Amino acid sequence: MKIDKNNVYEMISSILNIDVEFVKNIDENEDFAIYGMSSISAIQLVVMLEEEYEFEFNDEDLLIDKFNTYKKLFSLLESY
Repeated sequence: MKIDKNNVYEMISSILNIDVEFVKNIDENEDFAIYGMSSISAIQLVVMLEEEYEFEFNDEDLLIDKFNTYKKLFSLLESY
């Protein structure tokens, strides 16, 4: 699946209510929890991604530890 990283940055910016330029500069290995990502906001991200890219995450991929950094998130998305 082809993912537009800028689109993902905008989603995260919207969910966390943080400026998109700041979001783009988060280190790929930093946990989103540092910036306020909770289990609720993680679900919001999942729903946004599924709607935007018209797919569904497998149940085993819905653990927050599987997509709590950019590195993990983009790797997971590329697997679909």
